[in-house]
Amino acid sequence: MSKVIDTSNPFFELVDRLKIKKERYILGDLLSAKPGTRPSEQRGKKVSEHKLEALIWGLSHDNPVVRWQCLQLLDAHPDHRAVPYILNLLNDPVPRVRWHAIHALECDACKAGKSLLTSTLLLKIRLLAKQDESKRVLSYAQRVVSQLSD
Repeated sequence: MSKVIDTSNPFFELVDRLKIKKERYILGDLLSAKPGTRPSEQRGKKVSEHKLEALIWGLSHDNPVVRWQCLQLLDAHPDHRAVPYILNLLNDPVPRVRWHAIHALECDACKAGKSLLTSTLLLKIRLLAKQDESKRVLSYAQRVVSQLSD
């Protein structure tokens, strides 16, 4: 699943190191839009092109923790260019990753009012709401569909 690390982009190595538990907090800060500031103060802010490229790469990492961490960062720092890659994670083998993929697409609170959800994406979430094997993912997808149908 993982591709070769692009050594010309230093953020690829940082994303790869998200698999190391003791480094995640500092790496999450370094990969954010404004390192050194509170996450709540940077919600909805764009990350640099190099960081975006590395975070998108991380969505296809072999390690599900790295995929999940990249989803968290892209949730807080949304960019429409990441949507097709996030969409792929709706089929991830790990329920926690699928759950957060739904969240990264639909939650506008995390993105300062900038939800990435479109009618096409909602159709994909509707499918999960009908057939996901994880009760947690199924329940969350059903809640999203229900709230958006009201």
